[in-house]
Amino acid sequence: MSQVEIEREKKKIRNKRSGRVRMIVGWACLILGVMDLFSNMYAFNVSLLQGLRQTILPLLMACVGAWLIKSTRKNVAKWNQYDEYINRNGNTSLRMISRKTGTPLKEVTKDIQEMINNGFFKDEEQNIGAYINGEYDILVMMKNGTPMESIQDTIRREEADAKADAAKPDKPGEPRVWTEAEYANAMATVAEGETDPDVIDSLRSIEGSLRKIGRLAERRPELGEKESVKQLRELYLPKTMELIKKLWVSDPGPEAMLEIKGILNTCATAYGSIVDKLYKSEDEDTLIDMEVLQQIFAREGLLGSDFDIE
Repeated sequence: MSQVEIEREKKKIRNKRSGRVRMIVGWACLILGVMDLFSNMYAFNVSLLQGLRQTILPLLMACVGAWLIKSTRKNVAKWNQYDEYINRNGNTSLRMISRKTGTPLKEVTKDIQEMINNGFFKDEEQNIGAYINGEYDILVMMKNGTPMESIQDTIRREEADAKADAAKPDKPGEPRVWTEAEYANAMATVAEGETDPDVIDSLRSIEGSLRKIGRLAERRPELGEKESVKQLRELYLPKTMELIKKLWVSDPGPEAMLEIKGILNTCATAYGSIVDKLYKSEDEDTLIDMEVLQQIFAREGLLGSDFDIE
């Protein structure tokens, strides 16, 4: 491939990476569709049927344009976010990206694969420069068809980073507190390994509630000072994870599985109610809903005197 062809290919990738072409097409469809829509409104003076015939295509064009603009902005924002964590000179753990961005691992894997398919990772000769190792969920960067870093080195680095993150305190002498997004990612990971649809539904419901709480807390930092949110982060979220680990320590029998389903369903309902109350700023009612979680954890032996709430 000549230097001119290489530069032309790089420019094409940059345009695709920025979403420039899709954005131009989207705006063109939106503007032309809206203009055509208004210019054909007179047809409704003839009859309703004539008006619908004259405006349906412009309306569809405008909708397609709006969708192109919105989806392109969303994709470009995700790609830019992922790029902050991708090591272009070695390998990158997709689980780390999932943890850092608060995005489910399955979605991260799909998005990164789309980036590969679009040619965003290429070496100097414009050959495919990356692939996903599905066994270890690692993005492997290549040069001239050869990985820049071994999988084993990446795994060791990831384990060391995970231990460092877990040991790092928010304040001297205090353990690090997970974010709602990190708990949601953990729920997603457990759900991906499950086969029972009822259990999966409950875990996904809890995951969705936690993501909503996290987004709400980002928009309204003052929520972090509410007693209900403090209890949620410092007690109930850690205990929920302990509960899930306890339930899956051994292979449960049919009776135990029924109990697991009931417990998770109750937790999912409670978390969903907590989200609704937080959005309405009903702090006292939120504390009442948390009593449901407290009763579950106490029954399962996960609450002792150190965790009793007055």
